[in-house]
Amino acid sequence: MTSRPPLSVPQRQPQRKPSGSSLSQRPAAHQRTLSQQQYLPPSPIRKETTFHDFAPPDTNPGNTGNPGGGSGGGSGSGSGAGSFSSDGAQGGRFGPQRSRGGSRLKLELSHDSTSSFIQAGISESPNTIESSKSFTSSRALPLADLSDLGDISPHVSMQAHTVDADVPLPMPQRRQRVTPNMPRRDPPPSTSNSVRRDTRPKPYMVEVPPAAPRYSAPSKSGPQGRAGSGGIAGNPGSLPTAGYADFFPWTGQHPEDQFSENVVRMGYFDKPPTTQTETQSAKTVLFAALRHKSGVAAISTVFTSMLGQRRHGGQITTPSTFKPPPRVTLTDTKREMWMKDLANPAISLRRLSRTIPHGIRGRILLDQCLNKNVPTDRAVWLSKCVGANEIRAYKRKGVNGMMLGGEAKWIREWTVFVEQFLESVVFAFAEDDWKSKLNYAIRLATHLYAENLLEREHYMEWLVTGLENSHQSKLPMWTIITQIYWKDLLRLRKFGRRLVTALVSHHHVIYTHPDKDVFTPLLCKLSQLLSNLVLHSPNNFVSPGVWSKYRDTLKTCLPAGDVARQNSFTAISHRNDQLVASANRSQPAARHILVKTLDGTLQTPMPDELSTQCWSISKDKAALAKALLEWCTSLYRPGLAKVFVASRILKQWSTLGVDTTTAILDFLDVDAFEEKGRRHALYHLVCELVRSGIFSVSRYVQWLMGRGGLTNPEDVLPDGPGSARLLAELPAHALTHSQKALRGGMLRRASFSVDEEARDAELAIQFLKQSLRLPVDLTNPMFQRKPASINKLSKRIGISSRALKAEIGYWLRTSLTFNTEQKQKSGSGGPEISCAMFHDIRTVLEAAEDFSMLADILRSLTSYSNVEILAAIADTVNRHLFIMAALGASKHIFGNLHRRLVALVPEQGIGARPLLASLVGLAPRIPGLEQLAAQLRRDLALSDRHNPVDACSPVSDNMAARIQDDDGDLPEEIEKLLTSGTSLDRHTMDRLFQTVSQRLQMCWAKPDEKQRVYGALLNRLRIFDTQHFDLLMDKWLFHARTLGDRPSILRIFPLLVCVGCLTMSTILGTTSDSPGARTAGVSRPPAPSTTGSLVVQKTYPTRYMQEVLQLFTTPILPNDLLAPEECYRFSILQDQAQRENPKELLGLIRLALTEYSYARSQNDSEGLPLDDPDTQARLLELVKLLVLKDATGVARALAVKSPDAHVGSWIDYMTTKLLIPTADGQTHVTFDQVLELTNEFTLPFCQVKLQLSLASNEQSSPEYADRQQSHVELFANAMDKAIDARNISWTGMLSCLSPEITHHLKSRAQSRFLDLLPSIRNPSPIDRTLDQSLQMAENLLSVIDAIIRGGSMGRQPQLVPAMVDKFADLWEILASPDSEAKPPVLNHWLPLLLNLTTLHAQTFDTSKPSNEVRAKALIVCAGLIQELDTLHTPSMDTIALSSRIFDLACLFVDNLAEEMRVMCVLALRNTTSDPRLRYIFSFLANPSENLMLSHKDKPPTGAGLHSRIGGPMQGGLLGTPPSLWGLDCPASERLSVFNFRRWEILSEPTPNVGENDTAVSLSLFEARKGS
Repeated sequence: MTSRPPLSVPQRQPQRKPSGSSLSQRPAAHQRTLSQQQYLPPSPIRKETTFHDFAPPDTNPGNTGNPGGGSGGGSGSGSGAGSFSSDGAQGGRFGPQRSRGGSRLKLELSHDSTSSFIQAGISESPNTIESSKSFTSSRALPLADLSDLGDISPHVSMQAHTVDADVPLPMPQRRQRVTPNMPRRDPPPSTSNSVRRDTRPKPYMVEVPPAAPRYSAPSKSGPQGRAGSGGIAGNPGSLPTAGYADFFPWTGQHPEDQFSENVVRMGYFDKPPTTQTETQSAKTVLFAALRHKSGVAAISTVFTSMLGQRRHGGQITTPSTFKPPPRVTLTDTKREMWMKDLANPAISLRRLSRTIPHGIRGRILLDQCLNKNVPTDRAVWLSKCVGANEIRAYKRKGVNGMMLGGEAKWIREWTVFVEQFLESVVFAFAEDDWKSKLNYAIRLATHLYAENLLEREHYMEWLVTGLENSHQSKLPMWTIITQIYWKDLLRLRKFGRRLVTALVSHHHVIYTHPDKDVFTPLLCKLSQLLSNLVLHSPNNFVSPGVWSKYRDTLKTCLPAGDVARQNSFTAISHRNDQLVASANRSQPAARHILVKTLDGTLQTPMPDELSTQCWSISKDKAALAKALLEWCTSLYRPGLAKVFVASRILKQWSTLGVDTTTAILDFLDVDAFEEKGRRHALYHLVCELVRSGIFSVSRYVQWLMGRGGLTNPEDVLPDGPGSARLLAELPAHALTHSQKALRGGMLRRASFSVDEEARDAELAIQFLKQSLRLPVDLTNPMFQRKPASINKLSKRIGISSRALKAEIGYWLRTSLTFNTEQKQKSGSGGPEISCAMFHDIRTVLEAAEDFSMLADILRSLTSYSNVEILAAIADTVNRHLFIMAALGASKHIFGNLHRRLVALVPEQGIGARPLLASLVGLAPRIPGLEQLAAQLRRDLALSDRHNPVDACSPVSDNMAARIQDDDGDLPEEIEKLLTSGTSLDRHTMDRLFQTVSQRLQMCWAKPDEKQRVYGALLNRLRIFDTQHFDLLMDKWLFHARTLGDRPSILRIFPLLVCVGCLTMSTILGTTSDSPGARTAGVSRPPAPSTTGSLVVQKTYPTRYMQEVLQLFTTPILPNDLLAPEECYRFSILQDQAQRENPKELLGLIRLALTEYSYARSQNDSEGLPLDDPDTQARLLELVKLLVLKDATGVARALAVKSPDAHVGSWIDYMTTKLLIPTADGQTHVTFDQVLELTNEFTLPFCQVKLQLSLASNEQSSPEYADRQQSHVELFANAMDKAIDARNISWTGMLSCLSPEITHHLKSRAQSRFLDLLPSIRNPSPIDRTLDQSLQMAENLLSVIDAIIRGGSMGRQPQLVPAMVDKFADLWEILASPDSEAKPPVLNHWLPLLLNLTTLHAQTFDTSKPSNEVRAKALIVCAGLIQELDTLHTPSMDTIALSSRIFDLACLFVDNLAEEMRVMCVLALRNTTSDPRLRYIFSFLANPSENLMLSHKDKPPTGAGLHSRIGGPMQGGLLGTPPSLWGLDCPASERLSVFNFRRWEILSEPTPNVGENDTAVSLSLFEARKGS
C-alpha cells in the first residue's frame, strides 16, 4: 500500500546532497528516476548500485566475503532503512531483505534519514578526521540499531567539501575487536513536523548481536563512494559504514551454505587449502594441444562459447511494455499545481507522468507553457504526451475509418494552433515582457518543428504566405521568423520560389518608395539577404516573369566588387532568358524582331536603350549587323532617320566587340545596290561612321585591292557599283593625310580627279559664303556677279555627291563653332548671326542632309542667340525630331532652350512668347517631358489671355488700325469687345464669328493682307471659349467646302492654321457627312462606303477631299500671305498630323479616291489634283508611312467594299506600287508572287496586299466557306514550298489571316517537326541526310515561332501530349546501348525540342488535361536529368543541357495542381534521392519514412553453418542464434513498413521502469542487458 499527499498540500522537497543523488520513491532498487540514471552507478539488474560499500574489494571470483575470514557485504540500500541489495543477499552477509511497514510518506522519510546515515561515508578532510578522533563507541551506533531511525529527518550540511573526491580515503584507526555493549540512544527530535506512528506489524528483520566484532569498511572507488565520503564532512554526526566479523545469517546464497563433497569432507574454509605450488609453465601442455589442426579451433570455440552465452543470456526478449502516460481528470487547482511542478526542473518527469491532467491541449497547452515558463524540453514532452493520447483516442473512437485521415486532421489542427500562438505572441509588441515571450514562443515552435511534431508543408505555407502578405511594419519580424527555417524552405521549389519572390517584391516596393529613407535599415537587411540568396540559392530566382520585373532593382543589392555574386547574377539572368520564348527564337525570327524593333524608331523618337534591346535579340551578332544594314538601306523604309539610327547603334555595338568595318564590307560583297536610293543611304551611313572613326578606310582600300582595285572609270561614276563608288563618296575632311593619299591613288587609277573634287568643294564653299554675305575674294570675276539665292544653291547641293555635302557641312560647323570659341575667349558674347542667316544655314544643311553638323550648330547657338533664333532652333528640332533623337541631341537642346526661356521671361516678358510657343509644340513629342509640356501649355494660355495681341505675327502690330477698312463696315464694338479681355457669351461670339468670317470670305478674291487680320481676330475669339468656337468653325468649314467660287484650300487654310484659329484635326473633321459628327481631337472611324458616296457627291465639284489630302502631303511654299518661317511651322504640323491621325487620314484617302473616281465618272476631269504625278508620289509616301505604323489598320480601312470599281483599281494600284516600286498600272500580282516577295522589309506591304485580296468578297456570300477552305489549302501548300525553299519570312503575314487558318498552319508545321525527331521505333528516313533534316526542323520551328509570336491564333499555345511523347522517345535513345545515335540527340534534336517546348511553356491553363500533360512532362524531365548525368564525360559535356531541362521542369511545376504534384512525388520518391528532383517536386526526405522491418525465414533443416564453420553445430553457434553473428544462411527477406510514431518518442513515459519500456522496442535492435 502506498499513499501520497494530495496536490493541494505542499510536498516536502527532498534534501539533496552535493553529490546529486536523489530520493527514491519506489521500493525496488533498480527502479530509479532520470536523475538517478544520470548520476548514480548502475543497479544490480543493470550493473548499477544504489548504496556505498566500504568493504575492500575481493579479488577472488568465487568469494564475495572479506579476506579477514568472513564473506563481507555492503550494508544499506537505496530503497529505505533496513533493506538490502541483491549483492548483499548474494554475499550472505545480512540475510534476506525485510520490508518496512508504515505509510508511504514514512517510508520516504525513513529512506531519507537512513540514507543520510548510511551514505555519509568517511570524510576526506583532515579536519574532519581530527574532529572525529578514533570513532569511539560513544560516537557510533550499531548498524542494527539504524532500523529504528526511520523518522529522523536528515540535517542539511552547511559545510562545504574541502578535498576533491578523487583523493584516496584515509584509513581510520583500527578499533578493538570486542565492542562493549552500548546503550541505545533515543532518536534526536525531528526538526520537521511529527509523523503519525505506523501501528501496522513489521516483518521480521535480522538483528546483529551486540557482541559481534565491528570494523570499519573503506568505501569502494567510484562516484558513489566519493559521494559517501563527502557525507562525513557534510554531517559530522553520521557514523562510518561498518562491517561485522564472522556474522553471516543463513540465506542459502553464501558459499558456506553450499554443500559439496569437499566441504563435507574437509569443512568450509574462507580460503581454500593451499595446493601444490605450480612449478612449471603451461607452455608444454598448451603447445601440445595446439599442434593438432583442431586445437586452435577448439580454443576459439571455447572463447566463442563464453561470449555467445553471455550475449544470449543478456538479450532482451520481453515484448515492449511502452504506453504513453495516461491523463486524469483534475480540479483546476491541482491542474495549476501540476503545471507549476512541470515548470520546476527539480521535479522528475516520471513523477509527473502519473497524473497528466485532462483539458490541457491545443492552444491552451501552448499558452500555459508560455505563462508558466515551462522549460522547452518539458513543454515538448507534454506536447508529445497529449498528442499521443489524442491520436490514440482518435483511433479508439474509429473516426474516419482507417484513422490516417483522422490523425492527419488532428496534426493539421495542432499545426494551426502553433501558428496562431506564434503569430499572437510575435506581433504583440505592446505587451509586457514581450522580448522574453517572443524568444520562448519562437524556441518552442522551432523545437516542435525540428522533432516533426508539425505538418511541415502547412507550416511552411503559413510562413511564406505571411511573408508575402506582410505589411512593412511587420516585415522585419516575418523575416526573422522565416530565417529560422531558411534551409528547409529554400530546398523546396514550392516554397523557395515564393520566398524569394516575396523578398524581391518587398525590396522593390521599398526601393521605389518616395520615403525610402525611413526604411533604410529594413532595405539594407533585405539587400543583404537577397545578395546572399543570389549566391547560395540561385535556383529559386529562375522565374522569367519575376526576373524580368525585378531584375534591375535586384541588381542594386549586389556589392560592386563582389565578383562571385556578380557572376551568379549573370548566370541567373542567362537561365531566365533561356526560358523566355524570345530567347529561343531561330535566326529568321530574330531578324523579324529586329526589324520590327527598328521600325519603332520611325514612329516614335529613338530611345537611349534601343541599342541594348537590339543587342540582346540574338547571339549571332554578325547576323544582327547585317540585318541592321539591310534595314538602313531598304527602299521600304522612308526618311533619313533610319541612317542616323543605324549609325548610333553601330557606334554602340562597336564598343561591345562588333567589327563594323567587316560587317559593312561583307554586306557590300553580297549586295550590288542597284537602286539609287539604297546607294545614297549606304554612302550617308558610311560617311557618319568615318566621321566617328569606327569605319577603317585603310581596310576598305585593302578590300578593294583584293577585289582587283579600281581601273574602270564607270565604277566611280554616280551610277556605278556601290562597293566602288563608296570610295569617291568618303568625306575627305575626316581622313588622315595617309588615307587621303591612299584614296587619291586608288581613284586616279579609275580616272577620277581628286584635285577637281577639292576645287569643286572649295568653289561651292565660296559661293555659299557669297550667298550668306560672308567675306569673299572680290577680285575673282566669278564673285563680282549677283550672288545666287539660297534656294537655288540648295537645290544644286542636294544633287551633289555625299563627299561635297559633307565638306560643306563640316565647313559651316567649323566656321560657326570657331567664331563662338573666339567670342568666348574675347568675352564679347556669342556669334553675331541674324535670323535670315540662320534660316539660310539651316536650309543649306537640310539640303545637304548633314544633320549631325546641324545638331552641333544648334547646340552652339542655344547659349548666345536671341529669342527669334532660339524659337527657330526649337522649330528645327521639332521638324527633324526623329533624326535629332537618333543623334542624341533632342533632349540636350531642349534643356538648353528651356533654361534660356526661364532666364529670358523675367527680362523680356511677352517678348519671350515666340520661344515659349515653339517649346509648347516641341515638348509633348519628346518622351519623358509630359509634365513639363503641360506646364508650358498652361503658361502659354495664361500669356495669351493677358496679352491677346499675336506677337508672333509679322503684321500684328498695326492690327487695330488695319481693321478699319476704307468703308468702315466693321463695327467698332468688335474692337471694343476683343480688346476688353473680359468673358464673352456664346450669342455674342456667334454674332462676331459670323461677321468676321463673312469679311474673311470677301477677302479671298484679292491678295489682301486683311485675311491675316481677320484670322487673328478669330484666334482672339477662340481664346474666350475654345470648345464653342471649334463648333462654329466646323459649321463654317462645312459651308466653305461646297462653295464653288472659293480659292484653293492650299491658299486659305494654311494662313488660318498658322495664326491659330484653325487646327489640323478640325480640318480632318470636315471629311465627315455632317458638322458635329466629330469634335476636335477625337478620332473618327473611316466613313462607310455609302456615306462616302453621299459626301463626294457634294464635294466633287470643289475637289474638297482631294485638296485637303494635298494640304496634308504637299509642302507649302512662301507666298504673299505666308512668311517662310510660317511655312516651316506648317510643315511641322503636317508631319505631326500624319503620325497622330492615321485613322482619319485613311478615311480621307478613301474619300479622296472616291471623289476622284466620281468626278471622272461624271466627265468632270479638269483640274483633278490626283492627276498630278507629284501628288500621287506623295500619296504613296503617306500610305507607306501609314502601313509601317499599322498595316492591319490600313488593310482594314482600304478593304471596305466600294460601289465604284475604279476606287478598287486605284487601291490595288497603290498597294502594288508599294510592293513593287517599278510596277505600272497594268502590273498584276498573283498570290504566289506575294509570298515570293515577302521578306522582313516587305512584310507589312505584302500583308496589306494579301488581306485586300482575301477580303474581295463578303463573308455572307455562299461561296465563303469554299473559299475559306481553298485559302487553307493554298497556305498549307505555300508553307510547304516556302519551307523547302528555306524562305519563311512570309509567316509574318499570318496575323492578317483568320485564327482558324493560322491554327491549322501551326498544327501542320508542328506535326511535321515532331515527325522529324528520331525514335527507336521509327528509324530516320533514308532519302534525307541529317543536315537536311536539321535544316527542315529549324525552318519549321521558325514558322511555329512566328505564328506563336504573332498571336494570330486567338489563344495561347499549350503543351500537347505529342511533345511529351517525343521527349520520352529521346530519353529511350539516350538510355539505349546504341552509342552512335546519342550525339545527334544531344547536340541537335534535344535542344530543338527544348526550344519548341519553351514556346509552349509561357502560359498554362488550369484544366485537368493540361495539368496531366505537365505532370507527365515532369516525369520525363526527371528521367532525362538523371540520364544526362550518367552520360556526362569530359568529351561529352551534358551539364548545360541538364541544367536547361532542370530550369524547364521548374517552369512546369510552378502552379501545378497539388494532386498532380503528389502523384509525381509518389512515382519518384522510391526511385531516386537526387536533391534536384526533391527540389523540383518539393518533398523532403522524412527520416522515418523508409524504416522497414525485416522478416527472415528460418534456414532449412540440415543447412546450418556446417559448411561455413567446418564442423557440426547444433542450435546455431554453441546454442546462440546465428542471426546474432550474421552467419545464418541467406534466406528470403520479407520487408514490412515500420510505423514510426514520432509522438510517442517519450523519455520517462511511466513511473515504473521496465526492461523493455522504451518507445521503440529494444528487441528490434537485438539489444542486451549490460553486465
